[in-house]
Amino acid sequence: EYHFNFNFPDVEDTMLMHYVLNETPGTHGLKQLAMKHTIYGDYEKPLYEFQDDYCRRNGIIKSAFTWDLIPFDIIKVYAAMDACVTFLIFEIFRDAIRKNDKIKRVYRDILIPGMQFLKDIQDTGVPFDRKRLEVAQNLMDDEIQTSILRLYQYPEVKIFEQAQGKEFNPNSTLQLRKLLFDNIGLSPTGKKTGTGQHSTDAEVLQELGKQHDVPQHILDIRQKSKIKNTYLDKIIPQLDRDSRLRTNFNLHSTTSGRLSSSGKLNMQQIPRDNPIVKGCIKARENHEIVAMDLTTAEVYVAAVLAKDKALQDVFRSGGNFHSSIAKIVFRLPCEVEDVAYNFAMKRQAAKAVTFGIMYGAGPHKISQQVTKDSGSYFSMNEAKEVIDDYFRQFKKLKMWLEQCKVDIERDAYTYSLLGRKRRLENVRSEDKGIASHEVRSGINFLVQSLASDINLLGAIDMNDYIKEHGMKSRIFALVHDSILAEVP
Repeated sequence: EYHFNFNFPDVEDTMLMHYVLNETPGTHGLKQLAMKHTIYGDYEKPLYEFQDDYCRRNGIIKSAFTWDLIPFDIIKVYAAMDACVTFLIFEIFRDAIRKNDKIKRVYRDILIPGMQFLKDIQDTGVPFDRKRLEVAQNLMDDEIQTSILRLYQYPEVKIFEQAQGKEFNPNSTLQLRKLLFDNIGLSPTGKKTGTGQHSTDAEVLQELGKQHDVPQHILDIRQKSKIKNTYLDKIIPQLDRDSRLRTNFNLHSTTSGRLSSSGKLNMQQIPRDNPIVKGCIKARENHEIVAMDLTTAEVYVAAVLAKDKALQDVFRSGGNFHSSIAKIVFRLPCEVEDVAYNFAMKRQAAKAVTFGIMYGAGPHKISQQVTKDSGSYFSMNEAKEVIDDYFRQFKKLKMWLEQCKVDIERDAYTYSLLGRKRRLENVRSEDKGIASHEVRSGINFLVQSLASDINLLGAIDMNDYIKEHGMKSRIFALVHDSILAEVP
């Protein structure tokens, strides 16, 4: 609509049809489906044969070839086959969907309305302030260069350069290992790469930063470089004339049913705690940016699915959720609003357990998570005690999780409350690790898919209301469990 001012009022989508029948990512492309479901596989072959021949005859590389060079006699057949194959696949998938009422409802009541809604917000685009972006880009570049110069002032780095006979490159993993573990003599964390080498990823640098300033300094450079390279440098040249970025939101790219984002900008991966990129999102004149968030949506969904009244009552109380959970589980002698200040570690433990146990995290994982988040060691025994105390308070949640495990192992699939189907064939794997992971994925799906669908359906209703009443507000993005909009 934005580019051509043309609207398709009644549509079907073979990609979404296949997705509701088989949620496996990367299997929904038209060419793949044509090969699998029709006799016309490889119908695009004449295009590539012409491309190869043209490039060979004219001495050009394939990346320099443009499709307008293909003769009309070839391209018209390809276009006709595109339409023909799409319709053949549509008929096959339509009949398959009609046989399952749950799947049919998901396609008709969630995916098709969702597709129409996402078309609207993609056309609206994410509003950016071009000048702010350019200023942020220059400032970030200056900060990165200053940080690099400061890095070279560390005596350990100077000694390393003298020994190696060359300038230290912080982007070289090999040099970084030598500097940190050989020259400075830091103790490795124990985390290894796939090739058995000591890891120097962000998590490791964060931990090593407790021993020396250099790892934290390098981590700071990496983080700033990522913001500049991944966001600022890419956003500016892709803005449309109205200073909006029109990127993609996808309904068909995850097994859990959650939305994904791709194209010019992945909106789902903008760092939540980074104000730089978010600060460059700016509403049009006389409007404000409003973010509406479904706080702890997945826990809320689990409480409903498990029919756990005790857990539901925590939400009804209206206090801070994680503080309320900590007060209940640990029987803390203070008001809910004082928990974060007086019992920060216990609140962190309650939070880690809340999110962890729904996805099968045991004492080891909970111990690691609380230690990482709080900065203080939290033992496996402490983690086990918290998990046991948690389930003593929320018995129905534990029963529900156990029943989900039984059902998934028996059926090798599960349905969400709204009818999405998740196929889980790997529960039958002889590898216990793979089978166990598949069970966790199934429980994860039951919670995540419903939370995501609640957010999506709410946004669809909101968008319909805005259009029906001629309002000036515009939704421009869905990010995780939040809705972003411009409002007068």
